[in-house]
Amino acid sequence: MSIEVAVKKKLHNFNLDVSFTAENEYLGLLGASGCGKSMTLKCIAGIEKPDSGYIRINGRTVFDSEKHINLKPGERKCGFLFQNYALFPTMTIAQNIELVLHRLPAAVRKEKTSAVLSRFGIAELAGRKCTELSGGQQQRAALARIMVNNPGIIMLDEPFSALDSFVKQQVETNLINMMEGFNRTVLFVSHDRDEIYRICDNIAVISDGIICRKGTCRDVFVNPETVAAARLTGCKNIAGYRKTGKQCIFISDWNIELCTAADVPYEKGYAGIRAHYMHKPDDTCLVNCYDFTVKQQLKSPFNISVYLSNSGAAVPIDWEVSINTSTITSDLSLNAVEKICIPPESIMFLTE
Repeated sequence: MSIEVAVKKKLHNFNLDVSFTAENEYLGLLGASGCGKSMTLKCIAGIEKPDSGYIRINGRTVFDSEKHINLKPGERKCGFLFQNYALFPTMTIAQNIELVLHRLPAAVRKEKTSAVLSRFGIAELAGRKCTELSGGQQQRAALARIMVNNPGIIMLDEPFSALDSFVKQQVETNLINMMEGFNRTVLFVSHDRDEIYRICDNIAVISDGIICRKGTCRDVFVNPETVAAARLTGCKNIAGYRKTGKQCIFISDWNIELCTAADVPYEKGYAGIRAHYMHKPDDTCLVNCYDFTVKQQLKSPFNISVYLSNSGAAVPIDWEVSINTSTITSDLSLNAVEKICIPPESIMFLTE
C-alpha cells in the first residue's frame, strides 16, 4: 500500500508545491498553522483540486492534471479524520457509521457497524449522539466510521487538537493501539513535534507550502538541515555564523566563537543549537565555555528556559535545564553570571 503525491496549487499567501511518497508507514506532516498541511490532505482526498500534478493511491491514479483525471472523493478510498471529527450531531453513533454504508442492505449495514464499534471498544455507545460523548469517545467513533469502509490510506488531520491536555496522552495511546495492524499508509498532520516523533516513522517538514526536510524522525531532529526545519523541530537557538577555521565559527549575534565537531561547510550560514544540550562545565566538555549573564527565566513544571546574554551580544541565547537536576542552583537568578558550555557536536549547520 502506498501513496505518491506531486501537486501544485496557488493559495492566498503562497504556492503549495509538495512532492512525497509513502509506503506502509506513518508519515508525519509537520508544520506551523497555515503552512499547507491540511490543504495537502484535502487535495489527496479530492476535497480540493490542485492546479497541476498527480496523486496515486496504491498504484491507482486518482488525480492527474495532464491526463485530466480527477476522481470524486468517494472513489478515492481515503479515510479522512478531520480536526473536529465531522460527526453528525443529530444522529446516533451507529447511524453515523451506517450512513457511509448506505449502498449495502440494512442487515449488512447493521452487522458491519456492530463489528467496527466492538473493535474500537465503543459498542455500548452505539445509541448515543456525539454530543453525549467525550472527546476521546468521539475520536473512536470517527475512526470507526472511517475504518468500516476499509480505506486504502488513512489521513489524520491534527487529531488531538480538540482535546484537553490531561486526556490527550491517553487518547494518543488509544489511537496507536487501535491503529495497530493497519498495514497501510497513514498520513498524520500536526504542528506538535512531540506527537510526530512519538507516532510516526518518517517526517516531512512543511514551511510555506514547500517540504523543506524529509527523512526518518530521528534523522530530521538530529540534522534538520534548514532553518525552517530546525525551528519547527523545536530548535530555539539559531543565528548566522562566519567561518573562522576548518572547525571554527564566529556568531556575532551571541558574540562567541565556537569549535565544531564537523568541518564547517560554508563560509557563511546559520548555526543551530538545541537549548537542552547546553550545560555547566564538566569533564565531558572543555571547550566553548563562556560566562553568560542571566537576563530572564521562564518556568514550566519540569524545566526552566534561562535566557543568557554574553558581553557584546545582540540577542540572548536560550539554555533549557530540568528542574530535577543538579544544574539548578540558588544563584540561578536575574543578573547572575553562569559559565555555560556548548558541546561542539551539538552545533548544527543550517541553510535557508
